[in-house]
Amino acid sequence: MKKVFALILVLVMTASLAACGSNDAEMTPEATKAGETTKAGETTKAAVVPKVEEITMYIRMMESQDKWFRENIISKFEKQYDVKVNVRTFESTVDLIQVLELDKDQNTIGLVKTADSMLTPLVANDLIMNLKDIENIDLEADLDEYLDQALELAYVDGEPYFIPRKLETNTLLYLKTPVAQAVANWEGMKADIEAMFVAENGVGLPSDYALEADPNMWDWYDLAVVGYYWSNTEMDGVTEPRIAHRGKDYGGTQTELVTKAFQAGASQDDVLNMTGQAIVDTYEWEVFMKDNGLYNPGMWEEGWSGGGIWNAMAAGKVYLAFMHQIDAFFIHGGTDPSMTGYLVDPDEMAVAVMPAGASLEIKDGAPARMGSHASQLGGWSWGIPTSTPDANLSYELARFITNAENHAAEASTFGMMPVRKDIMANLGDSFSDAWIQDVFNNAVNQLDADVTKLPVDANWPAIGQLYNDAWYDIVVNNNNSDIEGTLKTYADKAAEILK
Repeated sequence: MKKVFALILVLVMTASLAACGSNDAEMTPEATKAGETTKAGETTKAAVVPKVEEITMYIRMMESQDKWFRENIISKFEKQYDVKVNVRTFESTVDLIQVLELDKDQNTIGLVKTADSMLTPLVANDLIMNLKDIENIDLEADLDEYLDQALELAYVDGEPYFIPRKLETNTLLYLKTPVAQAVANWEGMKADIEAMFVAENGVGLPSDYALEADPNMWDWYDLAVVGYYWSNTEMDGVTEPRIAHRGKDYGGTQTELVTKAFQAGASQDDVLNMTGQAIVDTYEWEVFMKDNGLYNPGMWEEGWSGGGIWNAMAAGKVYLAFMHQIDAFFIHGGTDPSMTGYLVDPDEMAVAVMPAGASLEIKDGAPARMGSHASQLGGWSWGIPTSTPDANLSYELARFITNAENHAAEASTFGMMPVRKDIMANLGDSFSDAWIQDVFNNAVNQLDADVTKLPVDANWPAIGQLYNDAWYDIVVNNNNSDIEGTLKTYADKAAEILK
């Protein structure tokens, strides 16, 4: 079959040379794109004739996802384009930059998977090509297939450098029965809860406070109320705190803290500079939740990452956390055999938009400052290195990975929030399981509620680390007699980095 296909390619290239006198294979505007299905139900051959016999791509995925990706997507692409794709992995942004720098004279790497934090550094180092520089593609029409929020991450300085791969945003993940129990019974502890808040703000709960049954309506006061009920009620044979967020000293915890800052009303500039009242409110609440025994101490004592929280939920130690869509798939149990689930009863899992931020300070019976149901918007994209041996082939590979069929298959298997408009507009048609639809519908609700991406600045990785440093200093190590003053020292460090 390969010999026949090779003969066809030779004939096509010969005809092209005769017609235009060029050694470059062209893709005519009217040509059917690779991978599209004809009326006869047959998949078309590649619309781009590769200039090379093999190409390399760099990714970073979980082991099970890596295996599925190679077997179910890359293998199909290789057969359709009669080209070898070498799939390799990288560990960090620094590693990827070094790899791409070394490839400038080698011209072997055609595509790289890139996190939102990596986009600006890669472009700033002239390692990723502008998609507008690729000839013979209908870029405007192609990019119009992706969600606006995904494209927001894929552009750098207003220019299209990346092709969206997936979105991710934190949402509220909880167990239904414990929440229902807290809603039904918390008022029996109201006097003690009021006293807890009086010790903090001199007032207590907001004057018209009520715990809504629907977590989509919650704010930070509601988290504290259900957290108090759980931490003072024997449940699953144990009395302990049941709320958690990531506490390991890594990027996930930075994201958790910045997300809370956005909920409290911080802007991107506030977050980048670590200044403003919203940053102070965020750390004041973190101290409050920790000191009053509302956060499970495993967060910092064991340094929980996402996986640590999954295990804590499996052990009945955590009932509520802030999770990405892929976390929800792992906790519930997904369609891939590696996703066996972490709950005795997967139907207990539910999701909602993030709680709204609010100040601990009360004025005239209400929080002095109210934020929003905000979350951080992140994601991954595909970038084409400036050293690519074949820009059109690289582009076709990225588009092949994110076509409707392949993208829906990967999203439904591993919980990736889709980036395609057609999939997100028809979740019922794309995903048959009701719980999967619920996870992605909630993701859409979170996008509609409020999302903000992390600061687009090459210095962000260094400044992001300051959020973790401040959390361990102020919250974990109890250096909180003057939270605002201590945060000022971190803002000064951020200012030095930004010089």
